[in-house]
Amino acid sequence: GGGRRTAVTYVINEASQGPLLAAECGALQSLREACEAVGAALETLHFGKLDFGETAVLDRFYNADIAVVEMSDAFRQPSLFYHLGVRESFSMANNIILYCDTNAESLQSLKVALDQNSKNMCTGNYIFVPYMITPHNKVYCCDSSFVKGLTELMPPGFESLLGPICLPLVDRFIQLLKVAQASSSQYFRESILNDIRKARTLYTGKELAAELARIRQRVDNVEVLSADIVINLLLSYRDIQDYDSIVKLVKTLEKLPTFDLASHHHVRLHYAFALNRRNLPGDRQKALEIMIPLVEQEDQVASDMYCLVGRIYKDMFLESGFTDTESRDKGTFWFKKAFESEPTLPAGINYAVLLLAAGHCFDTSFELRKVGVKISSLLGKKGSLEKLQSYWEVGSFLGASMLANDHIRVIQASEKLFKLKAPAWYLKSIVETILIYQHFKKLTPEQHTAKQELVDFWMDFLVEATKTDVTVVRFPVLILEPTKIYQPSYLSINSEAEEKTVSIWHVLPDDKKGIHEWNFCAASIRGVSISKFEERCCFLYVLHNSDDFQIYFCTELHCRRFFDMVNSITEEMGKTTEEGECDGDSLEYDYEYDENGERVILGKGTYGIVYAGRDLSNQVRIAIKEIPERDSRYSQPLHEEIALHKHLKHKNIVQYLGSLSENGFIKIFMEQVPGG
Repeated sequence: GGGRRTAVTYVINEASQGPLLAAECGALQSLREACEAVGAALETLHFGKLDFGETAVLDRFYNADIAVVEMSDAFRQPSLFYHLGVRESFSMANNIILYCDTNAESLQSLKVALDQNSKNMCTGNYIFVPYMITPHNKVYCCDSSFVKGLTELMPPGFESLLGPICLPLVDRFIQLLKVAQASSSQYFRESILNDIRKARTLYTGKELAAELARIRQRVDNVEVLSADIVINLLLSYRDIQDYDSIVKLVKTLEKLPTFDLASHHHVRLHYAFALNRRNLPGDRQKALEIMIPLVEQEDQVASDMYCLVGRIYKDMFLESGFTDTESRDKGTFWFKKAFESEPTLPAGINYAVLLLAAGHCFDTSFELRKVGVKISSLLGKKGSLEKLQSYWEVGSFLGASMLANDHIRVIQASEKLFKLKAPAWYLKSIVETILIYQHFKKLTPEQHTAKQELVDFWMDFLVEATKTDVTVVRFPVLILEPTKIYQPSYLSINSEAEEKTVSIWHVLPDDKKGIHEWNFCAASIRGVSISKFEERCCFLYVLHNSDDFQIYFCTELHCRRFFDMVNSITEEMGKTTEEGECDGDSLEYDYEYDENGERVILGKGTYGIVYAGRDLSNQVRIAIKEIPERDSRYSQPLHEEIALHKHLKHKNIVQYLGSLSENGFIKIFMEQVPGG
């Protein structure tokens, strides 16, 4: 029929190598062919992103009609089973487990794990598909023990005989896809989910919180808080650090007769995370009461759960001013458990930092050295910083570089985190680790290098980015130079003194020449505006300075506070600027044409052409300069400069009338003067 296509997701194991990689590529190709044959939509997701918990990736995995995962790597099994369990709690029954069958022992251990998990989870809705790849790269669905028996009986060219006995993997997939018709999810649930996803792309901060509250109202009214809607709300609240809403949502759920919190591990995980972050009296204790029973069960536990318990104890240690050694040791225990169950960078970095806090040194502690080596090897597998595209991978890179005392990499990773717009809830985790590390690291005098000042700047920048209320008058900022380099700087506003000033200074100038410090009194500030393309960026326009300043703050909140503060000191001088003030679009104009119907050209310059035109409001002749616009993001300062110049009237200066961006050109409107 004309319904939507069945959505299939396949989880790629980035770390697979050698024969296993070849087999997994063969299996994925079979799945691609099967999806094409039945008209299903296939999407591949990376295990690393799923394991970390990237909002969009979790959403796609949890809500796909069919999920296909590779279980050949034992380290990944606990995490994959956890995420499959979440799907099951949504009644998503079509879960296919692939296993490249290389040896009978590991196959047996997976079967045991499967039995355990199907006892723990709702129903154990797993379709288990062992497969093998032949020397001629044909992929069949069958047990290797069976094929091994055949190999001993058959002549060397036995592959041609496999067809009738074993099913090609692509055919098995086609069977499964046909059976698993897209679940007839009601229209309402789909529309709510789409609303939440749309809100996430359109809004941030307070606007997103308001939009989610509106969606929540619709859902509460009709009591269709299904598990998939719940997880989407939880992830969206987490992204804007609205922990109170998470706690309230779970309390609402607990009142619903249809919802059993105990059976929804993922909801408990987010609930505990939110309690720990909200941190009202008793919250952390409650978070531990939720998590400890989950991590103390005998069966496989996802590394994420161990990490969350470790994090709660780590936060208690941090909050005690580093005196609560019992929490420190408990945190160390759980991060170690996480690192042993699935060696990931976040678990390893946290474990190492808490060992340092307990007095371990890289020189003398075998355990710390062992973790350090493993972290280095995990980092090596990720490749260079340039290749990393996910903020959480860059965050791990930053943590590992900090442990290795590699200042240059710490600086580079911090700048990349800024460019990737890492969310504040995630930066907070990094900042906590950094604070513990800085408190306990042994600083020798010769280590204090010039780079240390830049490291300190970036730590300041990241810490400031996690704050939910902005009280500072000294901001760590990045100033975008004409060379497109971000220059770490500080900016302060002195609004208490008799003469109010704005000061800017570079942390560590690249060249010792040139000016690296500015002080502007209120009278010399012509205006300030927030960028239309980047809510963390604003433009500061000043007199007697050849360049205006394009300033990036750590958050939208800091940028807005600076904008308001500058406006409040210039208001006293009787000047204010509206955001993005520019009158070009209100000017009605037309070109003048010659007898051939061509536009009349007044002159040509290096950057563009000047045409003759008329202001239609008063029929006065004007000049229209057109400059090709390569990137509209960089046009805003120019339009605002012209808007400021409009108020300048002088007999020797051509009067600007306005400007706008239109049809790929920047058009600047000026008075037409005789002879030029």
